[in-house]
Amino acid sequence: MTRIVLDNRIELSEVDQGILVRQGAEAYVARNWRVTPGVVQLLKDTSTAGLECLIRDNHPLRKARWPNPRGVVYLAFSVSTQHQWSIAIDTFKPSTGDFGHAVFNGKYHSQFVDRGLPIKFEGRNKTSGHLVVERQHFDLTLKEVASFDHSVLVLKARERAMSGFATEYDIQHAILSQWHNTPWGNDYVIVQDEYPVDGGLTSRRIDILAQNPSNGDWLVIELKRAEASKAAVDQVVDYLQALARQDRFALGALNGVLLAERISASAKVQATSEAVAAYELAWPFQFNRVV
Repeated sequence: MTRIVLDNRIELSEVDQGILVRQGAEAYVARNWRVTPGVVQLLKDTSTAGLECLIRDNHPLRKARWPNPRGVVYLAFSVSTQHQWSIAIDTFKPSTGDFGHAVFNGKYHSQFVDRGLPIKFEGRNKTSGHLVVERQHFDLTLKEVASFDHSVLVLKARERAMSGFATEYDIQHAILSQWHNTPWGNDYVIVQDEYPVDGGLTSRRIDILAQNPSNGDWLVIELKRAEASKAAVDQVVDYLQALARQDRFALGALNGVLLAERISASAKVQATSEAVAAYELAWPFQFNRVV
């Protein structure tokens, strides 16, 4: 069995399902990956860039970790266990032993602006999508990321000096870091932010997915800065329908929430019709249920 221990104490071992990635007391299987020179170099390069953590507090999810052999399909790199992922790659190519596209966390968006990097945006728009980088441009982009301010990926980052929410990420950060003060904090626990609905590089992503540990019910939260329209309700319904078709969500009710600074009249009517809860969020952290 191929086994490699890197300088940052990450251990890679080949198992039938892929690579067993071990860091400290935790491990998970990167499904269908193999220990190749290209993969080893990838881990060395990301470590040099300061992204030495492959297992963060809730990523991968506990249920996906070893000894569960199914694992996950990606390798994801973070600055520390307290940071969200900086880079995620799920495009390993067995024929070459190398990877294809890489996805950089969209919260880096402002730090990519004006750097002239050959990137494209994945997601609803160019201010909320993740950054998809072709393999041939990965090394250059990684070098840029090494100089970034990674505090944007910390749930307990410094407080904003200004009043109001500048982006959806500001709202998301506030919800994630103060979950116990939300209307759902007593009943639900966060499963994952930016949860991929479909899988793959261009997957739709749920802003926050949570679950009730007592009865297994699920909560899908869609966030909108400023005013949410009827289309935002339709987006929540689409997510609920997509999850309903997956075995993982067969048990427990699927509930949807739309959260925005303002909910339009048409959105309220649509939310009532679709049984989607709607809340307006006022700065700094006040919730008002309108549906």
